[in-house]
Amino acid sequence: MRPAAIIPALALVALIWATDLPATLGAHPQWSGKSALIGAPIGLALAWIAAMWIAAVPRLVIFTGVTAFAAAAAFFGKRAFVASFGDSALAGQFWFFGWIGTMAGVAALALTLAALALRR
Repeated sequence: MRPAAIIPALALVALIWATDLPATLGAHPQWSGKSALIGAPIGLALAWIAAMWIAAVPRLVIFTGVTAFAAAAAFFGKRAFVASFGDSALAGQFWFFGWIGTMAGVAALALTLAALALRR
């Protein structure tokens, strides 16, 4: 993977953070920015490490699955948290960590796609 591939991925994550897209899509406004700032470095690091051992197309499939699974955890965690009137700490953690996982998956997907685009 070329080091230049990280620039478009960081630009996308910065745009997501600057526009507060997670809050628009359902994250709590108090910690929506944190989810992007915590998840993005994790996703970028995982994508960089995975690039050493896994081919590009399987990485795309894996990171798409991770993003979808984390988004589902965030969605259903939010629903359960709201249904419990804020009493279920476990549902709140699923909501919070689901958003961190979603941002990590988006960052990893962006880095993988940028690396594929620069490879050609």
